[in-house]
Amino acid sequence: MKKTIFFPGKMRVSFRKGPSGHLRQDPSEEGMIIKKNPSLQDKSGAQKHEHVRTNALTEVLQRGGDVSDRLEVMGEYVLQFGKYKGKLYWWLLENDVGYTLYLMDKVDEEERGGTFNPQGPSKDSLLSFLDYARSFQEIEDLRKYLCSRKPAPPVASEGEHTVGFGARAKDTWKQIWDSRSDGYAAFVLGVKCITNSKMYNLQQYILKQQRAESCPPPAEGCIASATSTLTSSTPVMEEDEELERAMLNLSPSKLYTERRPPAAGSRAPAVSTPTGINMSAMMPTGLIQLPLPLCPDPMDLLL
Repeated sequence: MKKTIFFPGKMRVSFRKGPSGHLRQDPSEEGMIIKKNPSLQDKSGAQKHEHVRTNALTEVLQRGGDVSDRLEVMGEYVLQFGKYKGKLYWWLLENDVGYTLYLMDKVDEEERGGTFNPQGPSKDSLLSFLDYARSFQEIEDLRKYLCSRKPAPPVASEGEHTVGFGARAKDTWKQIWDSRSDGYAAFVLGVKCITNSKMYNLQQYILKQQRAESCPPPAEGCIASATSTLTSSTPVMEEDEELERAMLNLSPSKLYTERRPPAAGSRAPAVSTPTGINMSAMMPTGLIQLPLPLCPDPMDLLL
């Protein structure tokens, strides 16, 4: 009977997963701090592979791990390249899978183009890390999923998008909103998720519907009634064509002449005589009625 050996210090990589079960590709909080603060990144020279391996074996032995386990030993290798230089292999898989996939794609692209140079300690560390990462089925499954994923077919409206995760993965966003009384929509809103994920997009749709429900637009009949009332009670300049033409033809000089007070000695404009009254009988005898003096338009004199 084969004796079972127990290693109390054995470690395993703990991947971060999203709601759909796939590995999360965004950096963790710790990873984001390092990415945003270059001063925290290791600027020392790269160590040779033999030195890195020796230190890893020592670390595994000290914590009671299995030195015969290739992945456990490689997990203690220290990265000798990039923004996460100085961190361990297992740490990078747990904190930034997206960066790991980027490195894989970049090396594959350079190898196909014949531009990849594998020389130097940094490149040795890079190739060693990629070999370590490809040994995990979770990484390979994610790469296959990303390669096979096709763009979502266009939908007639925003609410026709499918949920894509959980027990109601095949339901549309609209169905989730219409059945919000069952509490599932409230449950989705209470879950903390990453930006631009499927759950995040559903949350934004539900919030949008809530805002529309709390501030409904005015009814069409109310708008039409208010518009007709405003139109009937307020005179509109465009509807009075005669007045509009008169204002457009009114020169500034004419406007000044019409507003100018009458000169001294000039008579007031004639007033229309009411019907049935003989104005000649009311005028004193011996007065001669003279015509009103004409006030020429200054603009006419210039012409």
